Amino acid sequence: MNILLIIIWILIVAGWFLYLKVKKVYEELESHGIPYEGAIKTYLNLAKIFTMRKHFSYIIDEQYTKFEGQQIIPTFSLTTRGFMIRDPKLVKQITIKDFDHFVNRDSNLNPDMDKLIGRVIFSLADDEWRNMRHTLSPMFTSSKMKMMFGIISECTDDFIQHYEEKVKNSDKLIIDCKDSYTRFTVDGICSAVLGIKSDCVKNEDSEIFKFSKLVLDFGFWFIFKFFLHMLARRIYVFFGFQFIRKEVSDFFYNAIVKVMKEREQNGIFRPDVIQLLMQAKKGQLKVQDKENEVNDAELSNFSANIEYDVNAKNKKMTHWTDEHYMAQGFIFFLAGLETTNVLLQVTTFYLAKNKDVQQKLIKEVDEVVASLEGDQVTYEALHKMKYFDMVICEALRISAPAEHATRECGKDYNLKLDNGKTIKMKKGDMLAIPIRAIHHDEKYFEDSEKFDPERFSDERKGSIVDGSYIPFGFGPRVCIGSRFALVEAKLLLFNILRKFTFDVCDKTPEKFEFKPIMRHFELKHLIYVELKLRN
Repeated sequence: MNILLIIIWILIVAGWFLYLKVKKVYEELESHGIPYEGAIKTYLNLAKIFTMRKHFSYIIDEQYTKFEGQQIIPTFSLTTRGFMIRDPKLVKQITIKDFDHFVNRDSNLNPDMDKLIGRVIFSLADDEWRNMRHTLSPMFTSSKMKMMFGIISECTDDFIQHYEEKVKNSDKLIIDCKDSYTRFTVDGICSAVLGIKSDCVKNEDSEIFKFSKLVLDFGFWFIFKFFLHMLARRIYVFFGFQFIRKEVSDFFYNAIVKVMKEREQNGIFRPDVIQLLMQAKKGQLKVQDKENEVNDAELSNFSANIEYDVNAKNKKMTHWTDEHYMAQGFIFFLAGLETTNVLLQVTTFYLAKNKDVQQKLIKEVDEVVASLEGDQVTYEALHKMKYFDMVICEALRISAPAEHATRECGKDYNLKLDNGKTIKMKKGDMLAIPIRAIHHDEKYFEDSEKFDPERFSDERKGSIVDGSYIPFGFGPRVCIGSRFALVEAKLLLFNILRKFTFDVCDKTPEKFEFKPIMRHFELKHLIYVELKLRN
């Protein structure tokens, strides 16, 4: 009983000091005349996230909406001052024009936090990030995507064959989109990234599918360790906490490091990400192979990202450790799994709900199939489909792979506002970019809750405000693997729609509603649709 009382008092005292810290941070901003919710409201919002009572995206949306007309507002940050950028013009300024002041995402993402998370390209800082980005970017050029296209196609064929058999053997086939698409994305990523045939679609008891659930475990203990690391780093380090489970780390050591050594010793080649990591290790990875060059300009889609020069100083990653290779394999697995899975679920939901959109897309699919004269769809043909890209763009607007992004101020910076005032940013200040809230702002996207691919037609996409459509981020730190996610999602949807249609059923939810957890796309009600064979 005494121990319990001590723990309660420690929590009360820690909570009080946290409140005082938050209060002090916000009081510093009063001199700028910037409206804010107040320390108590911020404190309560943090409590809602920690106790999993409300999804963090909803809290960000509420803050964004409450201060309409403001370019920048204070937002919660546990260890320093935090700001939310509400103006796309400022988003572009911070992420591109003045990028040198905001190179890093968050200094809390470091090896002390976790040996893998701290070394993924997402977390790296300054020159280490620049060098890593310069080294890895060639992995995701069009030529490299084309190289892996055949591997992903095999996984797509397995998916189609499996569901053709299922629909023929049932009166009415209802699919759980989360389960079905997670199995496909695990198969695709295991094959294209790790060189493993996981067979998750056909094997319901697949061990790798069960393992993928461990990778995506963002429950109470994840949140507890997150806050402990932020508020009491010395205690976190002292007890040797890690965010990623040991069995997950062990898996990526065996799947990445050991396989790289085996391939090198035995002269094995396979066109996948591990092979590209091996080339990167030797400094042999080139931006474009002249003999296999793909016209990026011709195949560029509105949903794809522009790659920026990051001014890397060290062209070879001679200091990479085993953890660096494990970390990149881990983030490619995690980010690819989440991004593609979410995109497939969202697109399927809205195609089932909007039959006119689905029929127009099927018409385009049929036209491409006819032009192929019996051959499989090619990388080039897939990326020349205009309406398909419009549909994907709108799905990404409705629910982007990341609901918000962060940038850390690396050196003092004066941010000038339209009202003539200047915000003096300090080194260490955190900036939040509310991607979801901007994507659903009526100021930038009229009737924003409506699924309308025509927003991205040739006639209308030119009116989209720069910085208001940023599904994969913006500037040099844009998502490096977006092309892979788009290829995987488009290829599967293309092949599904040449054989099937999506229909709503009794179990199809009316709308998305997030569970109150840290993971950004976890729905209260799963998406179910009926899969029908086309006549």
